[in-house]
Amino acid sequence: MAQVAAAIDYIRENRDNFMLESKHTKICEPIVRKLDQVLVILERRIERRRAKTFANEALRLTKNAVDLWRPFYYKKRGDELEPSEISAFIKVFELIEKQFAELIRRETGIGPPIGEDHGRVVALEEDVQLVTSRLISRKMVHEMVAIVGRGGIGKTTLARKVYDSAVVRKSFDCHAWVTCPENLHRTNFQVNIAVQVMPSKKLKNAESMKKLLARFLESRRYLIVFDGIQTPQDWNIVQELLLAGCKGSRIITITSRRDIVHDGPDCFVLEKRPLSDEEGWELLNARVGFSIPTELEEIGRGIVMKCTGLPLAICKVGDELSKKEAAQDQWYMVLQQINQDQLLLYDSLDMAADALPFNFKQCLLYFGHFHEDYEVPVRRLIACWVAEGLLQKIIDVTETPEHAAEKLLMVLVQQNLIMVAKRKLNGKPKTCRMHYLLRDNWLSKAKEANSRPVNSKTVAYEPSRGKGMILRLADHLNKKDDSFPHIHGNNTISSSSFKKNYFDLCSFVSFDFREGPLPGEELGNFFRKCIAVGCFKKLRVVDLEGVFRPKLPDSIGKLTHLRYLGLRWTYLQTLPSSIGKLLNLQTLDLKRTYISNLPVSLWKMQQLRHLYLSEIFRCRFMPPPNNNTLIDIQTLWGAYVNEETAIKEGLDQLINLRKLGLAFRLTLLEQKALAKWITKLNHLESLRLRSLDHEAAQASDIYLEPLSDLKKLSSLYLFGRLANPIIMYNFPESLIEITLSVTGLMYDPMPNLEKLPDLRILRLFAGSYCGRKMVCSSGGFPFLRILKLWELEELEEWTVEEGTLPILREVEIRSCNKLEMIPDGMKHLLHCCELMITRMPAEFKTRISESQGQDWHKIAHVPSIIMKD
Repeated sequence: MAQVAAAIDYIRENRDNFMLESKHTKICEPIVRKLDQVLVILERRIERRRAKTFANEALRLTKNAVDLWRPFYYKKRGDELEPSEISAFIKVFELIEKQFAELIRRETGIGPPIGEDHGRVVALEEDVQLVTSRLISRKMVHEMVAIVGRGGIGKTTLARKVYDSAVVRKSFDCHAWVTCPENLHRTNFQVNIAVQVMPSKKLKNAESMKKLLARFLESRRYLIVFDGIQTPQDWNIVQELLLAGCKGSRIITITSRRDIVHDGPDCFVLEKRPLSDEEGWELLNARVGFSIPTELEEIGRGIVMKCTGLPLAICKVGDELSKKEAAQDQWYMVLQQINQDQLLLYDSLDMAADALPFNFKQCLLYFGHFHEDYEVPVRRLIACWVAEGLLQKIIDVTETPEHAAEKLLMVLVQQNLIMVAKRKLNGKPKTCRMHYLLRDNWLSKAKEANSRPVNSKTVAYEPSRGKGMILRLADHLNKKDDSFPHIHGNNTISSSSFKKNYFDLCSFVSFDFREGPLPGEELGNFFRKCIAVGCFKKLRVVDLEGVFRPKLPDSIGKLTHLRYLGLRWTYLQTLPSSIGKLLNLQTLDLKRTYISNLPVSLWKMQQLRHLYLSEIFRCRFMPPPNNNTLIDIQTLWGAYVNEETAIKEGLDQLINLRKLGLAFRLTLLEQKALAKWITKLNHLESLRLRSLDHEAAQASDIYLEPLSDLKKLSSLYLFGRLANPIIMYNFPESLIEITLSVTGLMYDPMPNLEKLPDLRILRLFAGSYCGRKMVCSSGGFPFLRILKLWELEELEEWTVEEGTLPILREVEIRSCNKLEMIPDGMKHLLHCCELMITRMPAEFKTRISESQGQDWHKIAHVPSIIMKD
């Protein structure tokens, strides 16, 4: 306990110093009070082992306060400081005081309600910003914001944070918060509102109150929150209130029932999503108050998984763990308690899964392909669902099968049947898995469903009943699987055995990730045998992602019903010549292969919707023969285009693209034709362009026409010197993600980019900007979360004004060797969670060294500061 005693002495000494200084300024007084509380806790609990963890954290915060105060005090107690410097100092000092308060709250159990502090960790601020922008809009029409999601997901926390914010309060003449009972009664809620908006009025009776309230609200711009709407009748009552007056009033409704919320021009719906596993882990770390040690990580992640993405549950468990010793036995007890508490949850989940429509069940059962802990890529899952025709009965005529699949997945997520494991930077699900409580029962159901004939009336295709035992096959290299000897065994197994098992096979997925040639050879032999005896005629899905160089037989061209062929990460060098016979193929994924030439017969695949090629090996996209065109293709990614590729009456025939990724070496005339074609792609969502020189090694000029008409474009990547940089003024407002590399901009791009209302991710890579100064103006970048500045060799000065980048979470500065210092405005970015400094000059790093650097106060509030060489 000597370490704890030493910490007490240091804290007591500095508490006394602060008390002396507080005679001259009141700035220190909150810190002094917090240090008093810290000393009381430490002196009471000095014999407890947990006191060491608490003491270390208190000591760190005390040192931060001392280091911050010392230079401020020695400058004649502020006489030499500008008012703006004093204001900035006070803000950082207040932040340290809040960190003390949170530390004390975790130790004593006394403090803010659960959920109040999780916004910084899980990007609650992004939702706050989104709802706030809807509320304070000066549109004079009435609007409703409906916040929807299951219990414990943070709906009320979000609404309360918005409702209490100063910018929202000052935008309305009056405000009211109504917590709805089980049945909302008009008179009761009107009395509730009247008491809040007219506190000085004497209400004689219900009838006079209603008339008085109606007149009062009719002439004012009001904000009213209804927390807990549960029935369609409640919804109708609220909508009646919305119709009164026309001063631009707003209503927020909070409900767990999506089915009663009616979308429309006067109703904005925000569906709160569960946290991903990584977001939940981040929240748990923040809530327990210390970085969880390696020996507890497995148990901690197990706890997060069992909290099923609910911030409320994670906060409760985090608070409980923060009061316990950081030991495996203590944490394991908490994990076991969660297991017991969730036995009842299993029954409700199982009932919810059983109640799903047939097509939804089939999609849920598809998780039987994957190991229970495997994080399933959403990309693969959706492609397989579409290929098997599992969505045909639920697709709206106005939407694509992929869009229907995305909506179905979100339904399963919202019902807590599927959990999001990881999310992309733009917030969309990247990987997912089945809820752990459902796995054992439903994976066994999936195995059963995958191994027996299906009634032809229930699926989009008709297997030959009774001939084949297996409908869907996943090879996990498990010797206990019945299929193991057929795929990996000897050649003595009879052909009748193959026919008996695989005649009706409609899906095959391999997880044989061994190195060397054996996996590819065994898989090739298995396919050759099955096709030779007449199997695989119903096969729709072949997913070999990650299998090293599978030896696909030339007879693969006989799989005429094949819809999905996944060869990503196989490093395959050639394709069978018969590949062009797969006329029903919808998805061909050759990303991360060594294939550089495609057969011209590819243009005969009129059903092809998604084509992923290997850009790094310059897989050439050849011109179509005759008048063939891939009219339905939505994805063309990784293709290499040169002067041999026809653009007019070639590429420009592909008009339904949603994702386009090209590397090209073209003349200016050809580039203009390319640019003109791109402006006509009205469905385009993602665009990646790389212009290469004749050696295909360095960036070349890139010509584009204005992209402002591409209203659905959300992701843009440009590699090459912009021949007409004026297009920067015409980026569509729909952009969420922008990456610029070697674009050679001579003027500051920030004034244009900061106006994009939905921009979340901005990467300015090597040579993208060649100017000396960069300014992020107040009010700009309202939703930017990630900013990367790499190798901007001429950048010397970066200004961040107060009020810009309000919810920025991650910043990386890499090899900007002339940049003199971190901008002063960094101290205003209070939601920044990570600052990464990579390969920056020693002088720059010295300025931000912890406690001693002259710029340390600008970044002292950032929890994670990483420096790399």
